[in-house]
Amino acid sequence: MLIFNTTYLVSDKVHGIWLKWVREQHIPFMLESTYFTQPQVARVITSAEQDGTSFSVQFHVLDMHTLKLWNKEYSQLFQEKCSQQFGTEVIFFTTVLEVVE
Repeated sequence: MLIFNTTYLVSDKVHGIWLKWVREQHIPFMLESTYFTQPQVARVITSAEQDGTSFSVQFHVLDMHTLKLWNKEYSQLFQEKCSQQFGTEVIFFTTVLEVVE
């Protein structure tokens, strides 16, 4: 099992709009692809000074093969949707975490 994590730095100007977008558009978009389960949104706690607030949005994904399929089919569309909606007010990067039991 893997966790697909996207960390966002969200400017204070769009904080509320971004959270609404995540809940109403982004999470449903990711779940409708059928590649992901168990969405989770968390605020990143940091002592570093930054403009805005950092958030982590995570989904469980079965394996790397499944994630590569999603990347091939949906990654570009995901990036375009976020950029069109928020421009430079939201920046993000993704990481993949392996669940160790």
